[in-house]
Amino acid sequence: TAGAMAAAWPLLLLALLVLSRSCPGTEDIVLKAPTQVHGFLGDSVTLPCHLQLPSTEVTHVSQLTWTRLGDSRSVAVFHHTQGSNYPESERLEFVAARLGAELRDASLRVFELRAEDEGNYTCLFVMFPQGSRSAVTWLRVFAKPQNTAEAQKVQLTREPVPMARCISTGGRPPARITWHSDLGGTANMSQEPGLLSGTVTVTSLWISVPSSQVNGKNVACKVEHESFEKPQLLAVNLTVYYPPEVSISGYDGNWYLGQTEASLTCDARGNPEPTGYEWSTTMGPLPPSAVAQGTQLLIQPVDMSINTTFICNVTSALGARQAELTVQVKGPTAASTSVNRPVSYAPVAISSQEPQTEGTR
Repeated sequence: TAGAMAAAWPLLLLALLVLSRSCPGTEDIVLKAPTQVHGFLGDSVTLPCHLQLPSTEVTHVSQLTWTRLGDSRSVAVFHHTQGSNYPESERLEFVAARLGAELRDASLRVFELRAEDEGNYTCLFVMFPQGSRSAVTWLRVFAKPQNTAEAQKVQLTREPVPMARCISTGGRPPARITWHSDLGGTANMSQEPGLLSGTVTVTSLWISVPSSQVNGKNVACKVEHESFEKPQLLAVNLTVYYPPEVSISGYDGNWYLGQTEASLTCDARGNPEPTGYEWSTTMGPLPPSAVAQGTQLLIQPVDMSINTTFICNVTSALGARQAELTVQVKGPTAASTSVNRPVSYAPVAISSQEPQTEGTR
């Protein structure tokens, strides 16, 4: 009966194992199977397992069996007279084993891979008179993550804040994220389950103190994963919003009365870009010989009214900032009227204040 046959199988297998230890020539029998195989979620994968015999060796393979470490039942069985049996899954198939043919190839196909399929699988050949041979293959199930990186738009603060974010979505195993930058900074990483079972989404934040100096600079997010041929690098252009930073240039400390060409330039940068420039003096409106043209102040000519402190006020969507610059005009001395002598200059106004450019207010 079937029950009697089932009860006799363990004794038969034990007898075959005993025979395998005493039969000459069995050391030439080789079972070939890779130590590791990987596939991707939802795809199919083959677990190869081949029996190699010397040309003079005679054997009869009665059964092929696949088991998984930790499972009490066999995953797949092929008996030389009863054919295939898959106790727990219909997503399995012997690739080459057929009734009536010599059983030399136990390769097993796994369809529609799931995360729970990952594990160590043992391929077992039961032979007569040589006994049994087995090999173990580690099946790994991968999911290739999708990676994105973006700037976190921030304003000036004195404390470190997240300035860039890198996300690796739906990876199995979890991706490894690192940051590469000449700007220092630190990283903060978190993980959460992905949309597909068994996958993980990794988020990494690049944290630093925002400043106008780092606005527009790049940092790089490096994502490594076992499914990638090489790491992926994603560049992030940092964005820091800050009000205008203003300075005035163009004055060399050597302006003299009657000079026909002179100008000052209002240098400003900000994010967003400055939208308005307004020139004035600490005394009020501009002198008649000073004409404002946007970022420039044209002086035509240099006269006593230019002996003052100029102000450039710059506005943007984030507010207004200004800079000041004091001009001290020099005039020709009596000796300068001689055509045979070099021209020299003396201060028109006596002041202890040196020409200077004050910073942003």
